[in-house]
Amino acid sequence: MVFSLLCLPLVTAKAQTGVNSPYSRYGMGLLSDQSTGITKAMGGIGAGFRYPNTLNIKNPASYSTVDTLTFIADLGFGLQNGNFNENGVRVNARNAYIDHMAMQFRLFPKVGMTVGFMPFANVGYDYSKTEPVRRDEDGEITTTVSNDGTGGVRQFMAGLGWRPAKWLSVGANFSYLSGDINHYISNTYSSSAVQAREKRYSTELSAFRYDLGVQGTIPMGSRSLVIGATFAPAQKLKSETFMTDAHSVCDTTIIADAFSMPDLMSAGFTYQWEKGIIGADVSYQTWSKATFFGEKTGSDRISASVGYMRKPDELNRNLLKRTSYQLGAHFSQSYIKVGDKNGPMEFGVSAGFSLPFNTSYNSMSYFHVSGEFVRVQPMTKGMITENYIRINLGVTFMERWFMKLMVD
Repeated sequence: MVFSLLCLPLVTAKAQTGVNSPYSRYGMGLLSDQSTGITKAMGGIGAGFRYPNTLNIKNPASYSTVDTLTFIADLGFGLQNGNFNENGVRVNARNAYIDHMAMQFRLFPKVGMTVGFMPFANVGYDYSKTEPVRRDEDGEITTTVSNDGTGGVRQFMAGLGWRPAKWLSVGANFSYLSGDINHYISNTYSSSAVQAREKRYSTELSAFRYDLGVQGTIPMGSRSLVIGATFAPAQKLKSETFMTDAHSVCDTTIIADAFSMPDLMSAGFTYQWEKGIIGADVSYQTWSKATFFGEKTGSDRISASVGYMRKPDELNRNLLKRTSYQLGAHFSQSYIKVGDKNGPMEFGVSAGFSLPFNTSYNSMSYFHVSGEFVRVQPMTKGMITENYIRINLGVTFMERWFMKLMVD
């Protein structure tokens, strides 16, 4: 399915998905970064990130850090302002969305479990273009091409992290992917004498998938180095796809299992000391081997991120010193192709903080706030440049649910 992105659209916000980008009409849509709370402000690192009682879905090996007494609930929300620019013409769009929901707890000694929900990919766009076709005795005839897309893929997951040795942790996430993707194209004319044409591409897809993770900790006195890696194998998605072309007659083509997933691999590290953590990730995804609507129209994707966190002084009475602070940056190639051209590059920087608060005598929770600037830069002249300012809000509730009280 080949479309054109050579004009600036009138973009309408898609609040239900948090996406309003014309680039989401390709592949499976815009991919979620799968980050939560603290790691979202650290550029999205995760493969080597390991910090006690901190939710890190990117590497399930990190789940073993949750302590015996604690139950963690983590919620994330986002606010976004997008600016779309093509040849000096600019359009803004704003929207809000739910980013993720997850909970974590100790299942057995040395075994932590996480259950959660977050989007895997989102589709949302709405734009049109009007051009003159010809002029006759009744005046100029114009054609309007309208494009609209909705839907996405959601991820429901449960994972386990086990620490078989003091220096080693392994883990696995088991996910159910479910979603629907809908693209609608209409070509109408200002003259009723010219017949309109409509095309629809719609699919419902689902799959069970898994990803594996490992983390190794190397002690260095009061400091430590954590090295991590993850892998998720390629697989087919169960899907039923309908492609309808309505012109003089209505022609519908049905394709079974027209979507597939690529191999997803990542590796990273964090270096930790008494007052801070610094780390980096790199990932590689073989999207050129994946299929979308029955065709291989993707490109292999490489991404990298770096992050820093200043650890909180949890025993200090000063609230600002009990707060942790984060910085990060990321870069990624697009996995999509626009026609036969490679998709845009993405660059982003972020900063945030995690403010502690108490809800009861047996809790220590955090309110996460981070800001992010992202630039989506096309590699081909004539495509749209996107700039985003995002405010990420999250809250982590940590309750000592499993603590036993002694009464004299």
